[in-house]
Amino acid sequence: MGFSNAWTIWGLTIVASVCLLATRCRPVATIYIASQKELGKVNRMIFGNNQLGYQYGAWEYTAPEYSDRGAGIWDPELNRPVTEMVQFARNIGMTTARYPGGCGSHLFDWKKAVGPIEQRPKQKFGLPEFLRFCEAVGAVPVITIADYFGTPQDAADLVEYLNAPNDGKHPWAKLRVTDGREEPWKVIWFEFGNETDHGAHKGMSDFGKWQRFTAEEYAQRYREYWKAMKAVDPNIKLGAVLTNDVTPNLSDWTKTVVKLTGDIADFYIHHAYIPHYYRNDGVPDAKTLFQIAFAGPRQLDAYYRELRRFIRNVTKRDIPVAVTEFNGHFVQEKPVPYRFTLGCALVVAELLQIFMQPDLNIVHAQYWQFANEYWGMVKGYEPPYTLRPAYWVFWLYRHYFGDLLVECKVECDSYETEGGYGVLPARGKPTLFQLFPTNLLPEQRWTLQNVNGVKHWEGPDGTLVVEILTGEDLNYYHAVKRMPAEPLTGYRVTAEIRTEGLTKSRGAQIQVGDGRGWIATRSASLSEEVKSEVWRTVSVDYITLPDTREIEIRVRRLEGTGSEGKIFVRNLRVQKFTPFNLGSVPLISAVASKKEDGKRVFVAIINKSLDEPIETKIIGVKARRAFAWTLTGQGVDATNELDPNAVRPKEINGIFVKRGEIVLVLPPHSFTVVVAE
Repeated sequence: MGFSNAWTIWGLTIVASVCLLATRCRPVATIYIASQKELGKVNRMIFGNNQLGYQYGAWEYTAPEYSDRGAGIWDPELNRPVTEMVQFARNIGMTTARYPGGCGSHLFDWKKAVGPIEQRPKQKFGLPEFLRFCEAVGAVPVITIADYFGTPQDAADLVEYLNAPNDGKHPWAKLRVTDGREEPWKVIWFEFGNETDHGAHKGMSDFGKWQRFTAEEYAQRYREYWKAMKAVDPNIKLGAVLTNDVTPNLSDWTKTVVKLTGDIADFYIHHAYIPHYYRNDGVPDAKTLFQIAFAGPRQLDAYYRELRRFIRNVTKRDIPVAVTEFNGHFVQEKPVPYRFTLGCALVVAELLQIFMQPDLNIVHAQYWQFANEYWGMVKGYEPPYTLRPAYWVFWLYRHYFGDLLVECKVECDSYETEGGYGVLPARGKPTLFQLFPTNLLPEQRWTLQNVNGVKHWEGPDGTLVVEILTGEDLNYYHAVKRMPAEPLTGYRVTAEIRTEGLTKSRGAQIQVGDGRGWIATRSASLSEEVKSEVWRTVSVDYITLPDTREIEIRVRRLEGTGSEGKIFVRNLRVQKFTPFNLGSVPLISAVASKKEDGKRVFVAIINKSLDEPIETKIIGVKARRAFAWTLTGQGVDATNELDPNAVRPKEINGIFVKRGEIVLVLPPHSFTVVVAE
């Protein structure tokens, strides 16, 4: 498994050093627009959102506000969408809506979410209610099918409920009519599972023991579901789940799923979360953290390009990608909840710029997520509501962006960062990944720590054997090797692993991290899991912290109940690598569009400078006048949690047109839309 997928699991904690490469007192930028060079239509399907309909009691994070109220978008007492929420969704141009949302869909039984309300008292916000919300908003539904519950026939029944005619031959269509809908809903977009590679969650144990499919098992199930659903309605499209990589180093799961489904897959699914930050100690400070964060979206651009290249080469088809979740992955509260900050909204604004590039072939995307819960861009179950900064990013794109993308190039200063939290270092000129052949691991035996329920030993040939004697909850990490390491350096660890038993539990894997341990540093990466009696080679990449002096390598079987069994590990190696580097980060990113009649040109601009405004010229637009709106605040860590107007779009004064050039000053840490006419 590649370095990026491991970071998705753990989140690397490198503190960045940031230096502005500019020498001027105030940075400047020039944006060149070639409005006659059309790149393609603006795909409004990327401006989607997630809606939550988790089943009550299905796992530890569910509650009635999701199963009854859809996290605030549904009024179960009046049996209708919440009027304000519908208007909020329309105001941001919500084009797609995904249901039932995230990991709550692993074991979601859709048949408990349809039928008379009185027969589902704990699921008043069910499938027909979600579709009524979509209809009120004008959004295209995207429905996630449970990956760890149900059968292909259940999925076929779902398609019948949604899309078959009520002609007496389709009992599920008859139930749809009972639910108040005579005509078929004609739902097109389905995805088979949500982040299936990480398995159903431990908190879902009410539905059975922990499960995790291998990539091969998932691909086979995808084919079975695809066949069953297409038999009911050949027009539906079913997506296959890839891993949430954030660098072009594709994971083994992703490669395997593409290889085994590429002849039939309708689209592939990726979740774009960057950076991955979990700390509550305010380290690093907000400015340093968001300098790191602002370097992240470019990585995803590189990832989608590599993914498209790989899909084309393997399948000989141009299969699109849907990004059914995206956001900055800030999972913390102190000093402020960074997921609700202006800085996170700017990351989202640039992700949308990437998704709209036609050469990436992204078919639709859904922000995580619309209302309440942990991430919602709209806060509140009744007035007064709080509209968080990310909401205003969508609002600006909705009201001040055109129909056709046109060529846009930027000249500006840049800055450097050592990266961290899933973001690669960004320094100087771009460089390619380079792996050095020498095995750096010193000759040593495994250090084995005592743990109840386990026997482990090292054989004469150096093979580690771990015998798990209990099916009870056991988190194994008690075999370790250590070695000296340099700061801010890449290390790739490879090993051969096989298992016996463990068919119903977590598999075996390798973890590499800072020698001070996970608890002290929150810095580690994990390889792919192995559950196979055949030897499998796994690898994991790790970049050390600025103060690292030692790394530790552990054999892991993550927590979770399941079966007894054995783990075998041999041929451990450690190699140094030079990370893939996109080069220093431009202070400005921009995209441009125009109306189909050509009478208006729109430029959407992100200013990543955290202290200085940027004097900006827009060249190539034949404009007589221009105006601009900007989203900014007192600091990059500003939120609307206490003051709902702290981060809100404001019209820019002082923009003017001079000899056909548009001149304005972009505020620091801002998202600005310019309209020229």
